[in-house]
Amino acid sequence: MDQQYKTDESNAAIHKKNESNPDKKPDRARALYTSEQRYRTVVETMGDGLSEINEHQVTTYANKMLCEMWGRSLNEIIGVKVTRFLDEKNQKILADQLKKRKKGEKNPYEIAWTKKNGTKLTTLMTPTPYFDDQGNFKGSFAVITDISKQKKEKDLLEVKVAERTAALENKTEHLEEANTALRVLLKKREEDKHNLKERMLINVRELVLPYIDRIRETALSDKQAVCLDVMESTLNDLVSPFLHRLSLQFLKLTPSEIQVANLVKHGHSSKEIAGILNLSPQTVAFYRKNIRKKLGITKKDIHLRTFLAAMK
Repeated sequence: MDQQYKTDESNAAIHKKNESNPDKKPDRARALYTSEQRYRTVVETMGDGLSEINEHQVTTYANKMLCEMWGRSLNEIIGVKVTRFLDEKNQKILADQLKKRKKGEKNPYEIAWTKKNGTKLTTLMTPTPYFDDQGNFKGSFAVITDISKQKKEKDLLEVKVAERTAALENKTEHLEEANTALRVLLKKREEDKHNLKERMLINVRELVLPYIDRIRETALSDKQAVCLDVMESTLNDLVSPFLHRLSLQFLKLTPSEIQVANLVKHGHSSKEIAGILNLSPQTVAFYRKNIRKKLGITKKDIHLRTFLAAMK
């Protein structure tokens, strides 16, 4: 590489010597030489790599910056197919891009070169294809920009984003598990509340009201009878909010009472029920009275059918 640059300097010295004699160098040639020197200076001192390859992918030109970027001398690059400096993955990228060059496309693309020390150099290629007079692809120039630092930062950012996403997904998963557990607990709490109401209703019906009925059968004063009625009414008021949530099986109705209640619920009169169940009207009336009593509506202005229809 140094030998190449020394040769260029020698040629430049000869051109300068000839330029000092106006009689030996025409003005046009002098202007051309000056333009070439400016072009060479710009190319050799530019901050990006510059290369030229022919239609066979052989490198025909490389500037000093490209040599530094690849960590190779000019002699190791010129006359060598560029595929030698690419791994299999990036060779495919180059092959796909060359197909586009042959169509005249010149969109920038990323490619990673393998440096002499084996490390990778990620670059942005800005290509310009050229063709002969018949339109045949003859090669392309490319400005090669080192973006390895930006690529590294991008990869690091992607890793951080992936880690953050994973953390959020993990957190979301834990929240979903917590929500599931909370839903289970809430469901259990509702079941416990329902069971508590059922137990309360059953206990009142089985352990309290029967004793009230037994007391009512004894000789009571008018004052005692009133107090007993108030007690029974109050107990029924306490449990009545739970009644519409409970089925008949929790009210301890007898099978016959359940039959009568079901027929009443569906709009049958006492006479019709008596005929359906082969009972006397007096027996049906007795069952209806017991049903109202067990439902806690004995002394309330509530139609039995309406109350039963509202039950679930």
